[in-house]
Amino acid sequence: MTSYMAMWWEIILPVLLMLGIERFLVIRFLRTPEQVAWVRSRAWLHPNAISRARYPMGFISVLLLHLDFPRLCFLFFTFWMISDITDGEIARRCDLHTEEGETIDPFSDKLMYSPMLIYMAWTGWLDPLLVGLFLLFDVIGQVSRRFSKVKAANLFGKAKTFLVVVLLIVIGFEWIYGPLPILGRAIYPLMAICAALAFCSTVFKLVPNYWYANILSIMNLVCGLAGCYVLLAGHPPVYALGLVFLGQFLDLFDGRAAERWGSTPRGEVFDDVADGTSFGLTVGLMVALSFPTLGVGLIIGGLYLAAVVYRLVRFVVEKRKAGVLGGVGTFSGMPSPAGALLAGTSCVFIPSPLINGIIVLVTSALMVSRVPYAHFGRTILPKIPKIVRVLVLGLFLFMLALGFRRDEYTAPLLISLVAALAYLISPLFWKEPAKPSDK
Repeated sequence: MTSYMAMWWEIILPVLLMLGIERFLVIRFLRTPEQVAWVRSRAWLHPNAISRARYPMGFISVLLLHLDFPRLCFLFFTFWMISDITDGEIARRCDLHTEEGETIDPFSDKLMYSPMLIYMAWTGWLDPLLVGLFLLFDVIGQVSRRFSKVKAANLFGKAKTFLVVVLLIVIGFEWIYGPLPILGRAIYPLMAICAALAFCSTVFKLVPNYWYANILSIMNLVCGLAGCYVLLAGHPPVYALGLVFLGQFLDLFDGRAAERWGSTPRGEVFDDVADGTSFGLTVGLMVALSFPTLGVGLIIGGLYLAAVVYRLVRFVVEKRKAGVLGGVGTFSGMPSPAGALLAGTSCVFIPSPLINGIIVLVTSALMVSRVPYAHFGRTILPKIPKIVRVLVLGLFLFMLALGFRRDEYTAPLLISLVAALAYLISPLFWKEPAKPSDK
């Protein structure tokens, strides 16, 4: 307990103070046109100048660590990583986006964390193979910006950078305060997740834009098929549920990728096949195997699968009849990803077959119903502050990594179940926006 208290006072509290001061200054001094004009007139406050200032800071951080100043090192490193938030905020509020900035900002991030990762691998804190793969994907991704039309960091790249910072902070805690079982077990899984995100980030820079949505759908489909294999091979169902979670994350963005960059002629159908596999077949199989009586499980799981298929087909048919080309902000009936989250989590987390059966049947009924549900990605997520989204995602991924190492998933499962139940009752507190009148 003493180590955790020291960690709070010496590292966590100062970092929170730095972040709070940064947020206060940005919000306080970028409110009026006069303040924005003042910032725009100062070359040293230009986002590109701030990004370039970070170039040597990763090497200085390693030097501080090597000279046995670990606390100063990690506070110094965190301060400069917070500046990455600052330059992005200034670019948005002051309209200082440049094509050069889209290249040098991620490059400065790489110069911040790469020396630290190499040093951690050299000192034995990280797996050299995973670090090598991560850096290889990172270098390829950075070089690809020279000939890629889209130079800004994509979603995978942003998530990767955030998790790398989390990883280095976790290692810093262990470095300073000694072995911390709760944190130490998450180091290897976090590094593996970072390498996977670096790979995805690089792939999405190299393929044509109009294939972005299809790649996300392919990855979602692979998650579903892998989940079915996990279940049929007799592995713990929580692993299959983890693959469904990953599929949901991918599905959250494939529609918006198609709207922004286009897609292939059959992209929408392919997306539905992927959704039906991950959120219908995999979870239906999970439901069937969760009951002690296989016959009962097959009936309830079959009903759930039928509801998902009907839900997906109805959505496509009605969308085409209405002539809607893009995405929608409101669903008629609970969407299949939410149904999968609720049904799958309950079957893994709740030991009572009776309660599971009720939840699955209610979920199936809501999916085929006409109850209006807000689109999470388009309607709910944009209303959540960006910093909150990033912190929640990082915390959830950290708990997943910790669970992977300890084979203990109570915390992330509980969070998922509560979130799914909250979404289930959300129509009681959310009203569908009124359609504009033709008159």
